[in-house]
Amino acid sequence: MIRGIAGVGTLCLCAAMASAGPVSIGFEGVPEGVAPPEMAEDGYRIVTRDAMISGPGKSGDGSDGPNEIEGAMGGRGAIAILRDGPFTFVSLDWQAESGVPEVVAEGYLGPRLVARERFAARGARFVTFAAGALKGRVIDRLILYPQRDGRGMGALDRVILDDAPGHAPAS
Repeated sequence: MIRGIAGVGTLCLCAAMASAGPVSIGFEGVPEGVAPPEMAEDGYRIVTRDAMISGPGKSGDGSDGPNEIEGAMGGRGAIAILRDGPFTFVSLDWQAESGVPEVVAEGYLGPRLVARERFAARGARFVTFAAGALKGRVIDRLILYPQRDGRGMGALDRVILDDAPGHAPAS
């Protein structure tokens, strides 16, 4: 009996450890068009405002699947990525069509702004931006503002997140 309980406990621990580590949020599982106000992916909750999902026919490189997410025309799009436990922001993939559109990333721990940074791609290209001011900073909410610059637009293809050092993922 004790062996059985210990075996089940070991399996649960191994399952929890297997889910730890970097996660790639690719805004998958939703149809092309207006982004749903809330969706879940890889243990994170994603809340959107004035955002659109571009499917395989419009998305760029598709590094994490066929979908991208961008701000809607005439609105100030926002994407919040939340989890019950702390995490860190690692990088994001940004597809620019033209101009110098930017994405602003804000990391929060509870109500406190931990750090803010801006990423801008010049001209039409696909680029991965590594975290700068947010690198290694413990957060529980990441808010992204993908914006147009009047001459062009950009879209998020994926966001890489990781567990905060010393914190197991929330179950």
